[in-house]
Amino acid sequence: MKDTDDKLREQISRAWARRVSDRQPPFDKTWQIAQSRHAALRRRYRRFAGVAAIAAAIVIGLNALTSTDEPTYIEVAELLESTYWSAPSDVLLPDREFDIYQDMPVLFESTEPAGGALL
Repeated sequence: MKDTDDKLREQISRAWARRVSDRQPPFDKTWQIAQSRHAALRRRYRRFAGVAAIAAAIVIGLNALTSTDEPTYIEVAELLESTYWSAPSDVLLPDREFDIYQDMPVLFESTEPAGGALL
């Protein structure tokens, strides 16, 4: 009976030791696994960045080769006829009765007999 108790005690202690070691691996082993995962992630990122840079360079090169057309510019007349813009501060300005440079193409003459132009 003592032999069976000793064997049973030995089996239990071995099983317990395996169970404890399975649950918590040594720190060095865990650290090594973490470092290898990090290195693999960095390699994957480097490959992806390299492929993306090469693809961007190819697209830029193809666009440079195919764009032989001269750039088109916006004509001032088209811009003035199609859009209207006013500054937000225009609300603060008084209403104009007339634009002296646009509405009066000629200058008024003086009403005094010896005077010249009003301006």
